[in-house]
This record gives sequence, C-alpha cells and structure tokens, in this order.
Amino acid sequence: MSDKVKKMLKIELGILILVLIIFIAILTNVISNFPLCIINQRFGILCPSCGGTRCVVNLVLGNYAQSFLFHPIFFITIIYLGIANIIYIINSFREKPILEWIYPKSKFWIIFIIIVLIFTIIRNIIWPKINNSV
Repeated sequence: MSDKVKKMLKIELGILILVLIIFIAILTNVISNFPLCIINQRFGILCPSCGGTRCVVNLVLGNYAQSFLFHPIFFITIIYLGIANIIYIINSFREKPILEWIYPKSKFWIIFIIIVLIFTIIRNIIWPKINNSV
C-alpha cells in the first residue's frame, strides 16, 4: 500500500470516528446539553452557524427536509463534502481518476464564506420582516 493510500485511510478513519461520536451524542441526547449561541444571547441576532447543530442532528436522524430548513448552507455543504470524499476514496484506488473537478479548491472556500455572510444578512434583516408580516 502506498503512503498516499495509508494517509487517506487514516483521515477516513478519523472522519468515521468523528461521525460515530456525533451519532452517539445525538442518540444519548448529549446534544441537548450544549450551550446556547453566545452571539444570539448577547446581541439578539443569528450568527452564521445558528441552526447548524440542529441541522446535523436532523441529518443524522434522517429528517432531511427539517435539516435543510434549519440551515440550508450547512446541509448542502455536508452533502457536497460527503460526495467529494467518496469520489476521493474511489480515485485513490483507480489509475485514472474521475470527477476531480469536484474537489474543493481555495475558490470554493472564498465563495462559501461569501454565501454564508449573505445568508446571515438575509436571515437577520429580511427574514424577520417576512415573519412579522405574516
């Protein structure tokens, strides 16, 4: 086995252990003891990650629609990174890689941060006005 494959397998094992810990934390209801968002408590606005924990919990439990509603950006990012990870695993065992364009590049992270900031602004400025008018 090459060093690249060994390194990749160690990373995958780490991701698997992290997912297992999250799954156990959700099933044992440890997540309910997490602290509330400090930014939301102090300033009364939703931070960029507000709803992320509920998104992950519902995603693990299989409530995909509810997960998407709690934080659409987290939901889409988790699905995208999962697909990119699977393709990376497949490509590490192939001579000719497939779909390499799907791997996140530095442009991806810049675009991701911009989208998260726009989403946060919309959620804090426009969203309350829509909900109050209904």
